[in-house]
Amino acid sequence: MDKLNYTYSQLSSQSVAQLVTSQYDLPELTSSKFYLLGLHDNYLIECEQEKYILRIYRNDWRSFQEVQFELELLAFLGAKGAPVSFPVPTKSAKLSFIIDSAEGERSAVLFSYADGSAPGNAISIEESTQLGKVVAGIHSSTDTFQTGHNRPILDIPYLLDESIIAIKPFIDIDSLRYLLSLQRLLKKSLPSLSQQSGVYGICIGDVNPSNFHINLKKEITLFDFDQCGYGYRAFEIGKFFSSIHSFTSKQDIANAFIDGYQQVRELMHEELLAIPYYELLSVIWVMAIHANNVERIGYKYLEKPFWDRRLSILNELEKLLPA
Repeated sequence: MDKLNYTYSQLSSQSVAQLVTSQYDLPELTSSKFYLLGLHDNYLIECEQEKYILRIYRNDWRSFQEVQFELELLAFLGAKGAPVSFPVPTKSAKLSFIIDSAEGERSAVLFSYADGSAPGNAISIEESTQLGKVVAGIHSSTDTFQTGHNRPILDIPYLLDESIIAIKPFIDIDSLRYLLSLQRLLKKSLPSLSQQSGVYGICIGDVNPSNFHINLKKEITLFDFDQCGYGYRAFEIGKFFSSIHSFTSKQDIANAFIDGYQQVRELMHEELLAIPYYELLSVIWVMAIHANNVERIGYKYLEKPFWDRRLSILNELEKLLPA
């Protein structure tokens, strides 16, 4: 019998506590809990006075290069005092450490805890305005960021073309024809933007009402930069808009975000025109993220109703594009 291969294994909370104690110079741990199963494994680490999140990255989703890009970016922002969850250095002053697992070596990182809680679908107009300010501030702060590590560029070939290839095996021929028609539409009609500073640069990649915490002092802290990379900032905004698509107050929340953003960096007219196209493109990209992670999610959750709902959203967004 051939050697068995694993796509995913999960460490116990007890083992994680031991790893954290051996790798980091922290006060005595009072608790270690498996916290969230996302694209990566997240554990809540508690000491007497502080909380942290220990993330163990999947090696079939993010390469070591990609993880280091993200960590150097967050360390850069943390050093500037930006409101982000940042990596805590190990005892040997590294941003991550390696663990052996059934599926091979995986990167593990201890992050500072984002104080407060996520507003989710209860996000207010005021919180959306503040979020816009914070995102624009991070965009401005990262215009001088440099790293020797690589990430996928958040461009049309990656976000759109590769996404449709990933989605194709899951949908019927009529649905594929529709996606291909959207592909042609986006390539033809997406407003052209220059790669000048501000317009183009680091994007967080997944700004949404669940990826930031706001505390009792009304302070926002962003976290989860797993989808970060270089791209157009109009894409960043379109991606946020796609995350609030089902909200009854979507337009008010979206307008508040734009208002807050432009209090820090004014958007060019061409950027504003591009946002609806990037919102539509973002839905396609997230569909592909699901397709690419089917072994983690399970085929049961990616059957026809899932794709029909996403295609319905695309149809709604297409109708809102300029004639």
